[in-house]
Amino acid sequence: MFHRIRSYCLFGIKAVPVSVEVDASQGLPGFTLVGLPDNAVRESRERVVSAIRSIDKVVTGFRTTVNLSPADLRKEGSALDLPLAIGLLVATGEIEVPDLERLVFVGELSLDGLLKPVRGVLSVAMSLPDRKRDVLVVPRGNEREVRLVEGVRYVCADSLKECVGVLEKGAVSKAVSAAGLAAAHGAERGAGQGYACIQGIPDFKNVIGMEGVKRALEVAAAGAHNFLLVGSPGAGKSLCAKCLPGILPEMTDEEILETTRIHSCARAAGDMECFKPVMVRPIRTPHHSASMVSLVGGGVHLRPGEASMAHNGVLFLDELPEFNRSVLEALREPMEEGLISVSRASGTVVWPARFMMGAAMNPCPCGYAMDAKRSCTCLPEARKRYQEKISGPLLDRIDIQVSVPSVEASQFASGATISETSADIRKRVCEARALQRDRFKNLPFKTNAEMSSEAAKSFCRLSAATERFAISAADKMGLSARGYFRLLKVGRTIADLRGSPAVEILDLSEALRYRSFRS
Repeated sequence: MFHRIRSYCLFGIKAVPVSVEVDASQGLPGFTLVGLPDNAVRESRERVVSAIRSIDKVVTGFRTTVNLSPADLRKEGSALDLPLAIGLLVATGEIEVPDLERLVFVGELSLDGLLKPVRGVLSVAMSLPDRKRDVLVVPRGNEREVRLVEGVRYVCADSLKECVGVLEKGAVSKAVSAAGLAAAHGAERGAGQGYACIQGIPDFKNVIGMEGVKRALEVAAAGAHNFLLVGSPGAGKSLCAKCLPGILPEMTDEEILETTRIHSCARAAGDMECFKPVMVRPIRTPHHSASMVSLVGGGVHLRPGEASMAHNGVLFLDELPEFNRSVLEALREPMEEGLISVSRASGTVVWPARFMMGAAMNPCPCGYAMDAKRSCTCLPEARKRYQEKISGPLLDRIDIQVSVPSVEASQFASGATISETSADIRKRVCEARALQRDRFKNLPFKTNAEMSSEAAKSFCRLSAATERFAISAADKMGLSARGYFRLLKVGRTIADLRGSPAVEILDLSEALRYRSFRS
């Protein structure tokens, strides 16, 4: 008897519909699986047969052929275990399932019939063509993901036995409608998942001195601009970067879904049981030994990299010159476009990668070229080679470049003045982001850093005198066309922090200070 079971497979972060076609007939017993399965899918037969045996059902003794359609798409992972088990049970007449064509199955089976969560279920829920008619059947460990998509009807089970029981009684009638992100968002906030409750983030009030650096990071956070901190070892570059999450605005519901979807598809096997929606902006800090695949994504199984995991958040690269040159150059396109496109023989995968690129570095190999107390021991040629590890095109994409001065020891005295808190800075950042949301509400970008050149001309509103100043400064500093428009974007952000509708000369003057550093 032939039956078709609906399911999904992941291609990048996209959920692709897959039909598990099962034909069980009388004849010489055997099992044939076709449709480009990988090893995990090919081994599913052993898991499925053992799981079915654990619920006192028998599907052996038939000539069984299983086709995974479409046949030209490579099927990976263990998410097809559950649809294969249901297909075998139905095709051999062991169970009868009403409204089978309305059910979509995803899940992994253990040998004793337990249902285990799988990655990418959020993408599957978001991809259902008819949320009012279709019913998604998933392991209970994936319920938190499904509940994020408003209106999706779903059924959860802990084991194959429980799942079969629900199906035989009519899964469509027992399906639950997901409340959506608003309800889950409120529950997470109530559980203390907001920025104010995150533990371990240093406060800017404890950072002594470096008011210029704090101001630069405030501007970067307000407009989602890329930034680079350059200074001597121990000057406080990494500390300031660790304080940055405390001044970032909360994520919108759309950003939460986008980011959670990427993290759901990128989960490793050990992370399946502890999934949580990404309610705060991700901060990714890969080590300088990271490979290109780990940073931009790809590999055998086409998983998202650190750049995509930092979508709507911050990708911070400490010790920037120590990264492999080719790895850094691979970030140039996503820094500009907000997307990463990886082409393989099986197709092209596109991952979102709209992140703030933050970095820190020393000015020279010994680190003391900018230090007022210690003299640099590097030869001029060595210093030049060190700084040339960061290419001009990459540096041109970094809007804010700041020198981090060393702090005098006298400022660490107990009676030293305490600077403003991260909460005070964050309030101004949120107000500036609110202005940008209103400004770009009908446009494809959300922050000043994302503006196109045409949009920058339109929204910066330069007077004749201010425009002359900007052009003259760009000529003297040798800014490229990209550098000029990025100067305007940073000036727009500074004006937003002041609450000004127009970009003035004082805004561009401050933005110019951030365009280069002196070693």
